[in-house]
Amino acid sequence: MQNLRLLSRTANFGDSLLKHTRRVPSGSRQLGTAVSQTVPHLVAHDLSCSKTPSHVRDVRKHLDQKGLLKITLQFPDDKSKYLENLVTSLHEQHGHGLPIAHSSSRGWFWDVRPDRTTTCQPGYHQARSETMEDFPWHTDCSYEHAPPRFFALHVLQPDRLGGGTLSVMEVQTLVQTLPSAVKEALCQPNYQIAIPPEFIKQPDQQRIIGSLVALDPLDRRSTMVRFRGEIVTPLTERAAIALQTLKDTLRSPATSDTAIHLTADDLPAGSIILLNNHRWLHARNNIHDPSRHLRRVRWDAFQFPSGKKTHRRHGWGCTKSSTMPTGIFTLKQILEVTKVHPFYTSRVQYPPNEKILHAIRDEASPETGTPALPLQPLLHKKTLYREIARLLQDLSPENTYRRSSYLSSTGGGSGGLPMMFAVDGHENRRQRMQTGRLLQLTRVVDPADWVLSLHTSGKFYRSLDLITEIMENAGATLLSAGNYMSPAKVTEALAHYHVNVLTGDPSQIIQVVRHISSLTPAARSNIQLTKIIYTSESLTGPQIAFIRTVLGDVQICSVIGSAEAGPWAVGNPALTGRGSLTDTSMDFVFDTRNVIIEILPLTALDEGCPASALHPLPLGESGIIVQTSLQRLRNPLVRYITGDVGSLHPLPASASSIIPEAERAYLQVLRLTGRDRRFSFDWYGNYLEFDTMKSLMQADECGILHWQVVLGQPNSPVTTLEVRVLRAPPRVGILSDEQFTKRLHTFFDVSSENEALFKLVFLKDVDGFERSSTGRKIVNFIDRVH
Repeated sequence: MQNLRLLSRTANFGDSLLKHTRRVPSGSRQLGTAVSQTVPHLVAHDLSCSKTPSHVRDVRKHLDQKGLLKITLQFPDDKSKYLENLVTSLHEQHGHGLPIAHSSSRGWFWDVRPDRTTTCQPGYHQARSETMEDFPWHTDCSYEHAPPRFFALHVLQPDRLGGGTLSVMEVQTLVQTLPSAVKEALCQPNYQIAIPPEFIKQPDQQRIIGSLVALDPLDRRSTMVRFRGEIVTPLTERAAIALQTLKDTLRSPATSDTAIHLTADDLPAGSIILLNNHRWLHARNNIHDPSRHLRRVRWDAFQFPSGKKTHRRHGWGCTKSSTMPTGIFTLKQILEVTKVHPFYTSRVQYPPNEKILHAIRDEASPETGTPALPLQPLLHKKTLYREIARLLQDLSPENTYRRSSYLSSTGGGSGGLPMMFAVDGHENRRQRMQTGRLLQLTRVVDPADWVLSLHTSGKFYRSLDLITEIMENAGATLLSAGNYMSPAKVTEALAHYHVNVLTGDPSQIIQVVRHISSLTPAARSNIQLTKIIYTSESLTGPQIAFIRTVLGDVQICSVIGSAEAGPWAVGNPALTGRGSLTDTSMDFVFDTRNVIIEILPLTALDEGCPASALHPLPLGESGIIVQTSLQRLRNPLVRYITGDVGSLHPLPASASSIIPEAERAYLQVLRLTGRDRRFSFDWYGNYLEFDTMKSLMQADECGILHWQVVLGQPNSPVTTLEVRVLRAPPRVGILSDEQFTKRLHTFFDVSSENEALFKLVFLKDVDGFERSSTGRKIVNFIDRVH
């Protein structure tokens, strides 16, 4: 504290900054030369540039690197259509947040021009930018919980009388001049920031509490500031001394010498200046020309981090929390995280750290309704996996993706090591608890159940421990058999321990049931299974019929999940009233407090699909399933295209006999009809992408002339996979049949468990292929299951 007092007394830097700035126009030509060397500059030749990917990419690059950009329009644009389109393109192509409303009464754009006609009107509050007075150093919307990261000014009419010079100053340069004690104090949430009357959006919220300085979550080597001196009130003596030191530093002529001053010569009519509002302060001297007219837009709002509830020193004074936040998260919080996460924002290198996540949870303003989820771009699997692959290989200490994570494998189908999806360890454990509660609530599992699990363990797969813990959380007693026990040993355990529930993948379950069917009637009578719970893929009608032929009228339930989302829904025909052998779909119940499901038209994934197709379909209509998890904050899953097809339905009235009334309002039914067969299929618990399979079959070293994959056989209780190939004659560079067989086994993940279900056929001519009935073409994929 003593150091702060001393700094405050000795920091006498003279007159205000704007006095120094007023001397700028006399040397404007020299400044213009300096500006051309300092401010990046792009030219837009016509309106189409605002949507051209290369031009938009250049804009994004300059905003990321410098945080400052000038654009010259070489066409008339009185309506600012270029700027409107550009901001929309930055949102669609690079994940920038959409523009914010300037107040309760104005939309995206605000006309910045002197207004002398309204100052005397009752109830009217004039913005500082609408006057002809100077406007000292500030950042826009410093009074918001989530200030916009960027703003742009379109010059429609410059000040022709030498006033209205725009000055900008890089925050990083300013902060480096401040003592560490001052910086640390500015990082603490000990400042009350009043909302100017003209910008009040909710009458009951006229001020906020927060910090003025923070580490930039998009670049942890940089600093971000929110500041407007006349509306900030310090709440402690230490905060007051730090604030005064900051103001004194801003008044220093030495500080002003580091600023860039943009006169009317530098920003003539048709110019646009874009700034990173977190990394640059800006100011304006007096306006002399009452006809000066700019148009402003602000976008990409982001929760300003705070030192609240932190205790450990990080960097030069901002703090870092010790534990990761856990629990159910609001959609508002999750959407805030997407703005600083590389899954959704290309300019972000690493996921947010603990401090940023805590700040988002602690400081997110209360939700006043459901956020506009349909405005969020869709998350494609290719985008997700590309970022995961990069993050898994990045060993930087700043890469939080590799920290304190539960890793789930995405499955086979590539022939190499599986992709690992990282989930915060605490979030994963809490999700297991919540899924167990859902199993108990929907009566899939009861406390009296003894469950034997056949799920896979090892080779990076975690199915066994996942299902075991979930069902224990539901109250059941578990036997972890795993996938290496023989059907005979499993059957012996079922009888010996009086197990009543068998759970596993469909293929594993069918193998055990087939063994039970081979027992004598006396031995079979010792098996008292009353319930089957399957995962990974669907049981087919013939498989269900076979199970009930052997075991009687057992209850058949299911749990659905993925590496990306974890377990999130359960199937119980007794609850939903569906489950006949003729059904080609399965109903799953999910809790809307844990996950949001949208159903989009199948055309939504087509190239060039209009934005109107991205809005959810009504209840009962079938389409692509898009998922948003409310259980993932650190690595969010928002509007993820699952690759499945289905429809949404209300919980049937008959469920009232099982589900308590207090819970029914939160439950909904997803009718899953299967995978989107345009892109992939599943076999033995693995999703296999057609594009990946095609690349394998067309690899030069495989020497394949024609190929065909056949999934399943008619009326078979098990799902087989047959691969037929016609290969070129042996030559140098072509794999031998033995080598090719090994590669195919690796690709399709063939093991001792499922090798009896896999068949590779080497054909000598094309007669062995099945052909289309019309063009007589060889069909690459035949599905006899669905």
